[in-house]
Amino acid sequence: MDDSRVTLPVREPDEPPRARVFWDWQQHALWISGRYGMNYIEGHEIGLSPKLVRDLAEWSRVADAGFNEDYPPDSEVPPGWAAEGLALARRVRAELPAEWIVTARDPTSGRHFVLPARFRETKAPT
Repeated sequence: MDDSRVTLPVREPDEPPRARVFWDWQQHALWISGRYGMNYIEGHEIGLSPKLVRDLAEWSRVADAGFNEDYPPDSEVPPGWAAEGLALARRVRAELPAEWIVTARDPTSGRHFVLPARFRETKAPT
């Protein structure tokens, strides 16, 4: 595995690295576990592009702004917010090496699933 883009110490060398895109109030939208320990991160620590790191932060900020701390069931997010989270997870999957296990929440079922490494997006031919 190429660790050259990762700025985190290896904590569990025998575990695969995992990244989970999801929202948790006032946290970063990316949770890692496995090889590099467990923590919320911005994304630059594992080599994600600055644009994707900004987009993840904005996605989380939107949900934080609609969160009702006094009565969470009254929280609101804009239409399409959950689908945007899945799109962000696909971008995370595309930017990380195949060794990473990337998970996201299906906006329809609400269940978490693994995005296959073969999903890695490529640029369309010109």
